Amino acid sequence: MIKYLILPIAFILLIFPAVIRAQQLGSLWVNGVSGINSNWILNQNAYGNPEMDYAATSGITGGVGASYFYSRKWGLNGSLLYSNLGQNYSGIQSGAQAKRKVKLSYLEFPVLLMKRIPYVKYPTWIAAGPDIRILLKASQDYSRDNSGSALPNPDGMTPGDITGRFKHADIALNISLNRMYKLNYSGSMMFLVSANSSFGITDVNAPAWQTPNLHNSYGRSRNLYIGVNIGLMFKAAQYGRSHW
Repeated sequence: MIKYLILPIAFILLIFPAVIRAQQLGSLWVNGVSGINSNWILNQNAYGNPEMDYAATSGITGGVGASYFYSRKWGLNGSLLYSNLGQNYSGIQSGAQAKRKVKLSYLEFPVLLMKRIPYVKYPTWIAAGPDIRILLKASQDYSRDNSGSALPNPDGMTPGDITGRFKHADIALNISLNRMYKLNYSGSMMFLVSANSSFGITDVNAPAWQTPNLHNSYGRSRNLYIGVNIGLMFKAAQYGRSHW
């Protein structure tokens, strides 16, 4: 797992000093955020068993980041986040009522290009870029009534640690809308509100667990979340005239 951490951490640590030296203009900010997401795993993998209906699923995200605004219109952001993803299912499965919860814990490294939206009262930025997620743990909760027929693959529904069923790394596209509100006269501290979404590009299932469904077909499973984060931003350095 260490090899998956080295590249994104090094990139986040190095990108901002490099941009500062090149631009010599703008401001560097650090921030802490936390929030709640609506989570989805697109394309259910029931490991050869009948699929159930999707149920509402939520999770939390929190972490730290840094943003460099190198002009009035453009900036860069990199973050280190902890995110709870996954999917809940509920419904009739082989003639019996069943519930299933898949829980995924990730370290998340979004690196985003930011563009300011002009002519608004408060600083508002739209951001987009790659989002690298490193799987920390996966678990499954499962329960089913005693009625109904036997499952085609009961081992697939076994509760407990299922980390080995998923790939160690997941790559996504992250898009967010961010608004900042000044908290002091100098503008060196800001309140941050973000609406963000992250759509998985790669299949989260490990090759050995890419199991065809009852129709003998397999579709890639992808993470998706839509959420809201709030946090605080602090100006760490100013390289030129403030442009807020």
